Amino acid sequence: MSTRVLITVGCLTALVAGCSSGYYTQDADHEVYGIVADKNAQALGSVREQFTVQPNPNVPALLEQTRQKPPAPAVPVKAGAEAAQPATLETSIPENLPPPVPEPGPDAVRLTVADAMRVAVGASRDYQTQKETVYLSALALTFQRYLFRPQPFATGTVDYASEHDGANRVRSWDPGADVGVSQALADGAVVAGSLGVTALKFLNRQLGDTVDSTLNFSLSQPLWRGAGRRIVQENLLQAERNALYAIRTFARFEQTFAVNVASEYLQVLQQRDAVLNSWESYLSLKRGRERAEWLAKAELQAEFEVDQARQSELSAYNRWVVERENYVNAVDSFKIMLGIPVTTEIALEPAEFGRLSAGGLRQPDLLLPDAIDKALTTRLDLANTREGLEDAGRRILIAEDGLKGDVDLVASIGYASRADRPQSARIQLSRGDYAVGFDIDLPVDRLQERNALRETQLAQQVATRALERQRDDVILAVRRAHRRLRQAHESYQIQQRSVTLAERRVESTQLLLQAGRAKQRDVLEAESDLLGARNNLTTALVTHTIAGLEFERDTGTLLVDEEGQIHGWILTDDGR
Repeated sequence: MSTRVLITVGCLTALVAGCSSGYYTQDADHEVYGIVADKNAQALGSVREQFTVQPNPNVPALLEQTRQKPPAPAVPVKAGAEAAQPATLETSIPENLPPPVPEPGPDAVRLTVADAMRVAVGASRDYQTQKETVYLSALALTFQRYLFRPQPFATGTVDYASEHDGANRVRSWDPGADVGVSQALADGAVVAGSLGVTALKFLNRQLGDTVDSTLNFSLSQPLWRGAGRRIVQENLLQAERNALYAIRTFARFEQTFAVNVASEYLQVLQQRDAVLNSWESYLSLKRGRERAEWLAKAELQAEFEVDQARQSELSAYNRWVVERENYVNAVDSFKIMLGIPVTTEIALEPAEFGRLSAGGLRQPDLLLPDAIDKALTTRLDLANTREGLEDAGRRILIAEDGLKGDVDLVASIGYASRADRPQSARIQLSRGDYAVGFDIDLPVDRLQERNALRETQLAQQVATRALERQRDDVILAVRRAHRRLRQAHESYQIQQRSVTLAERRVESTQLLLQAGRAKQRDVLEAESDLLGARNNLTTALVTHTIAGLEFERDTGTLLVDEEGQIHGWILTDDGR
């Protein structure tokens, strides 16, 4: 094999290796990630250097790291928790009851709110889908930018022919190649140049070889329809804006997603607290039933009151069973939200409630009028809708341009090799063929363009109404969030006093019952009210916390970093 053949094969092999799918994937990622960084700086004033659509490989490591955390201190059960194994009763409640709440094993993944947000950012399916939407918007932009860059091309053919020419067989090779480049300009002109070479090589020695070459240039410039930068670059401009809209939409999603994860986490802990409250209520009613039975034996209480105590104990036991099952289901649902396998054993941190209480109830820094003005200025989804109205106005101009006729200036010039020297491929630049003219298509039939114009005009009206509606929705959301936050603050203070009164009422009615000055029903009602007050206090704390996060989300002031951490919040890394 000759050296020339080896070089040719080597070049082709290198070309194929360089154009593998992996190469194109990396090239697309490099360009897209650069666009995302630029659009983040433009839309949010920050650069997202860690943006990637690849699955986060650190999630398993993070889960393994959380497994190494020491278990949280056991939360003491307040009222009679030492009676975790009740004796056999007439109420037929089984012995050997499980723990009040499911106890996590030693290999459980222990998650604080900050851990949960970090895991959700890396593992959530919804979060990954939103990132891919951003990627695809930037990927579409790369094509529109490509259309205004030089576009080289290279084609070739190699044909072998074996034909009969009278008594002889004529064998020949007919190779050809064509290389060139085209460029679309900002005002609509398209220029192109190409160099073509064809050859005919006969294997019959008595026949001569021929080589032809050509050099061609062409220009096409629209003069009426499709002319001008505003018209020509509309698709590029819209793609640029779509990428910007995708960045804003993703940032808005991050705010909503962080609030949802935090809310779900706290609601699971709230359900856990409801389980403990139900357990304590059951133990208290169990002791009340035992006391009622003792008083009945001493003929100090009627038998029907004992039955009331037994019935209340059964109801409390059933309530605890139901609440415990609801808690297990809530934990499983939370795993789905985080995006981790539902079979993964996790343990949430009960001490997060203590941090919330210790941090106090935060009130908004903004008055309602200022909060509304802030939301109208900073809400990213509203900014997208506002600029979408501008897009609708430009589309009308594009549709009006479509009503025009086509008048294109076309020009070309070509050079060829000398015909009297068939074995020379040298091009004669002194002898060229050129042509100049106009391609004209008058606007005789424009029904489709007329309909397109009316569609864009109506679309602008729709966009105007959408902006007005969303502006009102933003104002309404802020007003509701502000009222909800204020109401939750008052409710928490009320529930604190309610728990104190309910605990005192239980103690007093039990003493009065022993003194014969109260009925069993009074004790049962006091126990029921205490359970409700404790659950309501937890609900008020969670509701106020969520309302505060939603207020910042609705005003557009909630700051979330790339790990899902809410800046300045006591339960995320930035606020600890």
